[in-house]
Amino acid sequence: MTPRNLRLVPAVVATAGLLLAGTAGAAVAAPSEESPSPTSSAASEEVKSDWKPDGWYDNEGACREAGEKGKHDGKWGEYRCKHEERHHGQYDYQWHLYYHR
Repeated sequence: MTPRNLRLVPAVVATAGLLLAGTAGAAVAAPSEESPSPTSSAASEEVKSDWKPDGWYDNEGACREAGEKGKHDGKWGEYRCKHEERHHGQYDYQWHLYYHR
């Protein structure tokens, strides 16, 4: 091997290692076949943990206010407000209220 080729060997080995690590990570991150195929990952998280969606709000304060009102009125015991895309692909983010009894 020429000295020039010897200098390239570490770069080739590092690149191959990154490629292999990337494919292994993709296999681990793939969803299981048992779970439903939701439209968003946030929806998937809510379905798995029995959180139910309630309403959409323009700002976090309005979402939290509605969450506290529902809690006070006995509609639910816990709530979460998440900043999510309301219509897929339209970049229209709003606050989504989820509740748990």
